[in-house]
Amino acid sequence: MQFLYTFVTLLLLGTIMPHTADAARVFLDASSTTMSRSDTFYVPVRIDPQGACINAAHIALTYNPTVLSVQDIATGDSLFTLWTVPPRVERTGTRETGRIVFEGGMPGGYCGRVEGDPGLTNILARLVVSAVPSAENTSSTTQASIVVLPETQVILADGAGTIAPLTVQGIDLTLTQTTGASNNIWLTDVKSDMIAPELFDIILVTGPSVGNNKSYITFSTVDKQSGIDHYEVLETDPDRFGILTWVPREAHWVRGDSPYVLRDQKLHSKIMVKAIDKAGNERVVEYEPPMSALTVLTRPLVLIPTMSIVILIGLMVFWWMRFRRSRVKAPQPTQASHDA
Repeated sequence: MQFLYTFVTLLLLGTIMPHTADAARVFLDASSTTMSRSDTFYVPVRIDPQGACINAAHIALTYNPTVLSVQDIATGDSLFTLWTVPPRVERTGTRETGRIVFEGGMPGGYCGRVEGDPGLTNILARLVVSAVPSAENTSSTTQASIVVLPETQVILADGAGTIAPLTVQGIDLTLTQTTGASNNIWLTDVKSDMIAPELFDIILVTGPSVGNNKSYITFSTVDKQSGIDHYEVLETDPDRFGILTWVPREAHWVRGDSPYVLRDQKLHSKIMVKAIDKAGNERVVEYEPPMSALTVLTRPLVLIPTMSIVILIGLMVFWWMRFRRSRVKAPQPTQASHDA
């Protein structure tokens, strides 16, 4: 269902290009397949359309969690800009299950490396991998593999959502015992990231066409350095509406993903979305839903001056009417007093 959502989203954005081909290739590689057990290193997941144009993919990988540990998944240089299933290492409790899943797409599609491209632009994600220290891995070398599962799929950018014929290739690693200092390239890259995620838009989706008639927002951005860690959403006052919106009330950030169903279904709250990257840098975007006339009139900046003007006019009318009545009731001079 999520994979279908990716395709439908790209179709609605008008980014699917009519182009077909016979196959695509998903594969893993690394700068070296021999790594020190004490190091933390990258294993990129790449895609080669092989003459096709693609714009969405569902990737599933497996590995032996007693030998390898996937500490994180870097997405800073990913082709994907829309994530329906952000990269995650599946776990049972605190233990890795040895399975990785992610899913997303790219508006505009991807037709392969351009001339002069050193190969960096075909990355879907980079696995941050290290060896698992245990009594079972005490030999000088240990073999480990990361395998691409058969459920992996790629969608062609042909306007019809065609599932591409696919070839896959995992990677075999050799983990060696060394006595030198450990090297954690991922930690070094995260510490060097001082740039906030890119600016993005909040899109409100509402109306009878929405499932369960619920209003929700969508949002997405990228971070080209360490990658997006998570999003948080704040609705300024989701539990008080109308005339009570001027009453001070503490609001809280809530961790959430896109699409995000709003708590305030009456759309009286200002909405804020915060994108946080792996280094902790933040980008905050605000959105204020269109307001009805009643909501506008009951906002404090409108309500208080309006009430003040109404009261002032009322007082002026009241005193004018009293003045008129007092003149009408004033005694008139009689003819006798006039003659005198």
